[in-house]
Amino acid sequence: MARSTNKQIADRVATLKAMILSGSSNSTAVRFASDEWGLSQRQSHRLIARAWEQIRGDVQPLDRQDLIAWSIQTLQETAGDAARRGQPAAVVGAVRELSILCGLSTTATPRSWRR
Repeated sequence: MARSTNKQIADRVATLKAMILSGSSNSTAVRFASDEWGLSQRQSHRLIARAWEQIRGDVQPLDRQDLIAWSIQTLQETAGDAARRGQPAAVVGAVRELSILCGLSTTATPRSWRR
């Protein structure tokens, strides 16, 4: 079997990274790499390790304020989108998470409400 070019490797790592970020498990990604590209499990795991390296590299430079700003913006978009779609439960959920994130409320039920 011919060796993969650097471009092929980069494309494969990008594909596996997208799979991981979309919620696929490592075993699903290994199976995909084996079926799609005819790779051994060992080589598939190497490519997945590279994909995880890139994911960590994407996250490492973020500081707390960046992550909070992104989270607030995403929750606001989610609430607005849910409102436009007529999904009040999703609006309430997004606003609740936003409230907790901003320190306006906590996840604990107030003592006066407990039975």
